[in-house]
Amino acid sequence: MFRPYHRIRIAALITTLFCFGMASQASGAPEGNQEPLQSHAGGNINLEQVFFIKNSLAGEKAPLSRPTGSPPRETAPEEESTAMDIFMDGVDALDMEDFEEAARLFEKASVMEPQNLEHQYYLGVAYVRLKKNREALEIFESLVTEAPKLFFKAYFDIATIYSSEKKYEKAIETLQKAEKLEPDSGRVFLDMGYAYKDSGNYGQAIKCFSRAKELDPQLNQISIYMTGATYLEEEQFDQAAQMFKKTVELGPETPLAESARQTIPRVEEAAWGRKPWYLFTSFNWGYDDNVARDPLNEVTGGPVSGGTGKGDQYQTFFLKTGYKFLNLKDYEAGVGYTLFSLGYRDWTVANVTSHSPHLYFQADWHPVFFRFQYDFSYFYSGGKKQGINPPVYLTFANNSSARLRMHSFMPTISILEPYDLRTDINLVYQIKDYLDGVTGDASRYGADVTQSYQIPGTQCLPRIGYRTAYEPSADDPSTYSYHELMVGVAANIYWDIWGDLSFAYMRTHYPDFTRTDGRRDSTYTTTFSLKRYLMERLLLSFLFIHMKNDSDYVSLSGEDLFTFKKNIYSLEISYVF
Repeated sequence: MFRPYHRIRIAALITTLFCFGMASQASGAPEGNQEPLQSHAGGNINLEQVFFIKNSLAGEKAPLSRPTGSPPRETAPEEESTAMDIFMDGVDALDMEDFEEAARLFEKASVMEPQNLEHQYYLGVAYVRLKKNREALEIFESLVTEAPKLFFKAYFDIATIYSSEKKYEKAIETLQKAEKLEPDSGRVFLDMGYAYKDSGNYGQAIKCFSRAKELDPQLNQISIYMTGATYLEEEQFDQAAQMFKKTVELGPETPLAESARQTIPRVEEAAWGRKPWYLFTSFNWGYDDNVARDPLNEVTGGPVSGGTGKGDQYQTFFLKTGYKFLNLKDYEAGVGYTLFSLGYRDWTVANVTSHSPHLYFQADWHPVFFRFQYDFSYFYSGGKKQGINPPVYLTFANNSSARLRMHSFMPTISILEPYDLRTDINLVYQIKDYLDGVTGDASRYGADVTQSYQIPGTQCLPRIGYRTAYEPSADDPSTYSYHELMVGVAANIYWDIWGDLSFAYMRTHYPDFTRTDGRRDSTYTTTFSLKRYLMERLLLSFLFIHMKNDSDYVSLSGEDLFTFKKNIYSLEISYVF
């Protein structure tokens, strides 16, 4: 027999609306081959400003740029220029990030004046920018051998190169040599703290940061900030939050303070996320002006089939709880249970209830996140509304013959890419066993990929996605495949209200629906949502969906059963315990 499907999954809408807008602000990697610290709350700590300030406070020699607004000097042809002229041109090229040209000019100046070690040093800087680490190391090590005090700064460059190559022991050895030359240098201990932190020796890193601020009060703020970052790596969230708050107190207007302010909520979220148990619940009130014909398949996915032409109020209840029996820094595994109930005021035949225990494993291999989940779900539809005043239309148990047992296997991969890009890949394999003795069983193979991007300096996240599925069925007319394209954008509109607007187009083919060429549908969906947190974990959401489906199938009686429009309006309140 034919088993119709409906495009909109109300259960998915609830969870999607709740989860949306929680995207963390990913920031680009700072200069100096230093990766951003990864917060286990799901966001990056931007340390670009940190390294800039660190170098400035430590007296790092800046490129010898001309004063802003001064006219460029008139130079003779290069073959007639002095070594200093060529050197200054190299500095200009370095400032303009033309590193190839800068290296060429510094090389020429070094040949003309081999005794001028400053030319050599800047040649090493250009090599670093060109990622020619071997050549840069050779220069810097030569400088610290020939003139260690004059080119003390080269020790930091050597350590940075070794750290970028994950050779932390060599980086620390280099900085220990620098310590012997200048035992009272706060910069030495600051950089040594970085190397220890990156190597995983958090205790020693904290000692070095503490020593840095003791020796140099100018490094006080950055040392405290990095102490907080180290505590965060250790997952000592309370201590991390204290350090970031102290960072703000020491200088509220600095870039470090701004970074700390953005990090504190993530630290608190990470601390909450490390709890071994979780509980999420939501309640939804809505109106559907064209209730689906088959609500049982509505919540399990698939393309649209048609509506009843009847509008009705509905309510949904969603509860998800679980326990993490493996709760490590980069690995997590647990079990859980999900209850979903959909109830209509009058059209009670469309009521749906599901019970879904699940098992999952996930790993955080930054920048790759992996999760695998198995769900065993039991669905049934129909039933009477509960006689509760005020009216509650939900039903949590019935003896309906319309029942479905389903196994779902769902691997997921998320990739945090450079330039604030994120790619999510979801796969699904489902086994559907219908228990009514009439409907044929089926299997479903699905995949989707979504790429999102955070526009720099904004809270605006455009995205684009593609989804496909194939479901062969023992009922040949019910076998289908579809392809769907989606574009959307989310943004913080005003007063911490997040808005989301998306458009989707789906093309569905039922190859065996008729004896001729099957059936083809085109579905156009517009979704708009608003959400705002009323308190820390209490979320209020509004959702509007407009759908239009065009089908080429017309029944023998001339009925256009699968061409229709529908609108869904809903208001939801949810809370995470």
